Amino acid sequence: MKRSLRIGLTGGIGTGKSTALRRLSALGCRTISLDEIARRQARPGGSAYGKLVRSFGRGILGRGKAIDRARLGRLVFRNERALRRLERLTHPAILAEMRRRLRETSGVVVADVPLLFEKRLQGEFDATVMIAARPSSQSRRIMARDGLGKAEARRRMSAQRPVSEKAELADVVIWNEGGLKDFESRIDQYYRAFRLMRS
Repeated sequence: MKRSLRIGLTGGIGTGKSTALRRLSALGCRTISLDEIARRQARPGGSAYGKLVRSFGRGILGRGKAIDRARLGRLVFRNERALRRLERLTHPAILAEMRRRLRETSGVVVADVPLLFEKRLQGEFDATVMIAARPSSQSRRIMARDGLGKAEARRRMSAQRPVSEKAELADVVIWNEGGLKDFESRIDQYYRAFRLMRS
């Protein structure tokens, strides 16, 4: 009988983790996105919503009293104490949901965990995969995706461990410096290896 295989997917901001997760989902992996869990818990009525509004004030609210992620991001990425407070308020529930899904899901399960190594969560997984890119590529992608200036993009990158350090800790490193087809081809190769690990 084939066993479940738990893969922890990580990488710096702007390296292509979400693209990798979508590709692995298309190939048949069960996927878990911690960013998606966080967004759902921060919606009005979600488990984190009230705590965030009480802690950071109504200035983080946008239309329909929803939390404006851009406003909250500007606040916490400019103040390390605010960032740590955000993590204390949200991470326990996010990790509890991740662990529940890992327990209840069979097959090849891939969890996108941005702070996998920073929070020492590698022990939760059978293998860890790091999506890597040069800092200049990360910065360019963040600026294009989020409409940020260079200084703000760099500030968000500095809130995470450098890609070079994470790469030393990962079981597998997949570089995302070519085109999309090349990146997806590399992911496909590792997916085939994951399937062999399960057999």
